[in-house]
Amino acid sequence: MENLFASNDVIQRLFDLQGEDALLGQLEHQVKTLPEREKLIALNQMKIKTEDLIRTQQNESDEQFKKEKRLELELLSIETRLSEVDEKLYSGVITTEKEAKSLQGEIAHLKERQDTLESDLLEILSLIEESNSNIDSCNSQLEAQNDDIKTVENALSVIESELTQKVLEAKSRREELVKVITEEILTSYEAHREHFPANAVVRFEGPTCNGCYLTMSAMETDRIKGLAVGAVTECSECGRLVVR
Repeated sequence: MENLFASNDVIQRLFDLQGEDALLGQLEHQVKTLPEREKLIALNQMKIKTEDLIRTQQNESDEQFKKEKRLELELLSIETRLSEVDEKLYSGVITTEKEAKSLQGEIAHLKERQDTLESDLLEILSLIEESNSNIDSCNSQLEAQNDDIKTVENALSVIESELTQKVLEAKSRREELVKVITEEILTSYEAHREHFPANAVVRFEGPTCNGCYLTMSAMETDRIKGLAVGAVTECSECGRLVVR
């Protein structure tokens, strides 16, 4: 590139500009990688799993409740039939032994079925109680997760607000610096910053580049030494801007 020249004040502002750009890069990276954001994502994922578990358990509880009602209806039907058969058996209208045995057999069958249904009902009631207990536990867990999420969201909001303010301040300072840097120097700096975001411009302090830390040739070193103070050239090794 063609050598550029600037006053000491402009060169200092150029390095100040690079400092603000480095700060902006750090702030943007910090905003993207805040641990609070990662924690919030993890908490929301846990919350989704808890909500899914509650729905699953609630569906199971609903099915168990339907079974309970079916069992209760069948038990009621059996109790009604037992009462009818028992009343008929002892009403005095039965005149033959065959009829009596038939009714007694029906009563035995009904009672056997009644015992089975009552056993099934007890099991269903136990499962319902267990499901409700699990749902209550999950709801408590969900409530705690919501509290944690709110706490982290508030903390994240505060930190993001602080970082946003710092970004705005850095951008404001950058705008002021840009105003006093010559267009040629600024254009060259911006072009080099695309390749070297952290340190596009370095000071010449000897044969070793302060950017790539490679040693320039003696001829290149002498060339830069021969430039006037404030000259801006390129490192022959990496291409960064070097200020004499």
